[in-house]
Amino acid sequence: MASTDVSPSINEDNLFLQTSDVALASFIELNPDELLFSTLEFDFDDDGYEDQINIIKSSESPFIKIIVALYKPKKSEYERACVIKTDVIQFKTFSCNNVDVIGDHRNALVYQGVDENDNFVLRIYRGGYNSSGTFELKTIGDFNSNGSVFIQQNPRDSNYELSMQKAPSFPVWVYSSDKKDSSSDVPADQIQKMYDWNESLGKYTLVKTERVVAKTLVAKELSKILDGTVPSFSKFLDGLWYKTLNTDEIRYIFFDYTNSEIIFQFGDSEEIYSWLKSNLKKNGIYFSAVNKSIENLQRRFDISLVNANEISIRIQDDVRMLIGETNQWDGTYKKVTNRKLEKTKVNFDCIDSLKAIEQWESPNGLTYRFFDNTYEVRGENVYDYGRYLKTEINGTALIQFRSESNAAYLNGSYIPRYYSVTEHSLSPNVNSGAVALQHIVIGPEGYYQDQSQPIVLKRNAVKQEKQTVNSSVSSELAADGAKQGPALNVMITPQFFSPDNDGEYDELYIQLKADTDKGIKSWSFSVNDPESKRQFWNVSGQESITERIVWNGRSSKGELVQSATDYPYVFKAVDSAGNESKAEGFIKVDVLVIREGTKLKMQVPSIIFRSDHADFKSNAEVQAEPNWDHKSKGLDQKTLDNNIRVLTRIADILKKFKDYSVTIEGNANNLTKSAAEEAEVQTLSEARAKFVRDWLIKEGVSASRLTAVGNGSRNPATLSVALEDRWKNRRVEFILQK
Repeated sequence: MASTDVSPSINEDNLFLQTSDVALASFIELNPDELLFSTLEFDFDDDGYEDQINIIKSSESPFIKIIVALYKPKKSEYERACVIKTDVIQFKTFSCNNVDVIGDHRNALVYQGVDENDNFVLRIYRGGYNSSGTFELKTIGDFNSNGSVFIQQNPRDSNYELSMQKAPSFPVWVYSSDKKDSSSDVPADQIQKMYDWNESLGKYTLVKTERVVAKTLVAKELSKILDGTVPSFSKFLDGLWYKTLNTDEIRYIFFDYTNSEIIFQFGDSEEIYSWLKSNLKKNGIYFSAVNKSIENLQRRFDISLVNANEISIRIQDDVRMLIGETNQWDGTYKKVTNRKLEKTKVNFDCIDSLKAIEQWESPNGLTYRFFDNTYEVRGENVYDYGRYLKTEINGTALIQFRSESNAAYLNGSYIPRYYSVTEHSLSPNVNSGAVALQHIVIGPEGYYQDQSQPIVLKRNAVKQEKQTVNSSVSSELAADGAKQGPALNVMITPQFFSPDNDGEYDELYIQLKADTDKGIKSWSFSVNDPESKRQFWNVSGQESITERIVWNGRSSKGELVQSATDYPYVFKAVDSAGNESKAEGFIKVDVLVIREGTKLKMQVPSIIFRSDHADFKSNAEVQAEPNWDHKSKGLDQKTLDNNIRVLTRIADILKKFKDYSVTIEGNANNLTKSAAEEAEVQTLSEARAKFVRDWLIKEGVSASRLTAVGNGSRNPATLSVALEDRWKNRRVEFILQK
């Protein structure tokens, strides 16, 4: 069996084909002029073995071709069965997938794209063997339109999922324009046709036709949307859309072009995607997006305009492998807005006023702070932070909160919530400058206020130094006692930073402010190594301060922060007169869960034991021992509290991964490199691992899942011989494996 490994150079506009960094390989020998662009594996001929679909281009034709390679189990190799010549030239419009369109648990081959005449094409193929044993390719669906064409995937019940019975077929919708004269300014009617599977004829046939008259298409508005620029169509998408023709709960998609985000909402779940590069097509747009929590999960969008408040969406998921079913999010969507209202300019002044005030306070004692697109809520037992965005429905300005904390105070069960923001009087006939946040419930026809009491916020006159979070300000004093240098403020969110790519608190948001009437000459923000105090990571600038910085937790050399460790930071600013101020604090790193192949690993250097011991005894406990030598010391209360916090957090994490067995590995330093010391640190590292195991069992982790071993100094975390780096080797690692 010959194999061809081709990694062609593809323009980044080809969003709908090249999404994986994995090298492509064909299981058949390709001709010298055939260039491989993508592959798809599934059982096409229904013999129980996976076949391979090769997407290629050749020098003899500009059109994309599909080569069907069938696996022959007797020969243990793949054979070229047939070649499908498509009508598509541009890869950015092309997609190929396998879908059980009929509902009989057999996947069909489906390709879609735009032909050289800018018409949308969709073709469906089934493959099988005739009575003589010859493979036959049959076209069961052939669609071509100057509008959009898509497969409507309706939900299938559990009996189908368990392969107990057949399911209804997926209908195909074809939208087309009835405009005969392209030079005419008269808007065209829209023809909507639905095709469905016809068992007796063995192909898709027309079921019904609907005509939407031109006047309902609002021709002038459509011409503004389709003006040939990405921003025009993208801004038209801005807002909340709901899926029509649903038999289950309503699915919502929120497009936020300004912040380059797409939010999927269904039931109690939410997914957030980053909006990547966009490309226009004849009557819509193509673009790709990547999941903010799972970077390997990408989605490719094909959106077509149906009318002024309706779109058709086709989505293809890419998780570095091809998924065989049409996406549940595919279908037609309508905008959550009332088009009967005249379009008026929305007034966001009340929302914008939130960040104009340094701090707000609610009657229950919570304080609120608003920045550019971020917020925080603080109280004795509440700490919530996250992002907000402005939107509008029915001409009303609304604010949407998306929490990034465990508290989710403004969200409610982690689902984004909308609020209206209005002026509020705390007493009759008195303008106190207070505002009210009223929770808004979104529905397909617009919105309504729920029955909850509004959150009333009033201005808080707290002094600046009390508002400073995780920072202290120092500066020289003039002879008259007046403070020199800028007044500095540092805001760090989240409270516990966790850059392990699990989708929770992977990025640290740093907000810097320096108040001075003299202007800023220079500034710097440095994160230092906890032991050596040397610079770990730094950002700096001249004149204007970057108020919001996002950090991924890696040093200037690419080294990741250590798990469960506090990293000191220093924020410095110098004004134009040469006066310098400094603010200091700590960035708290959470327990990190790092994936290494099939294993998960937690590496924790901040669990501190007594010197040469495997316990957490305090000074008081050591001194209370009858044979105390008056020299031995225990742990101070701060270290003991940190140990308890870290191990409690580890126990919580392990309870989430119940299907994993856990190996607890103790690690130590051999300073003399002698065999005698290695034997000592081997015994000590094992005793410490067993101590941690016993602690976790007390915290509710099943003992049958936990194994403790000692590595001595065999597996150092760093090869540096510098004394200040050796602390990284004194650690406990948790290896999780199914």
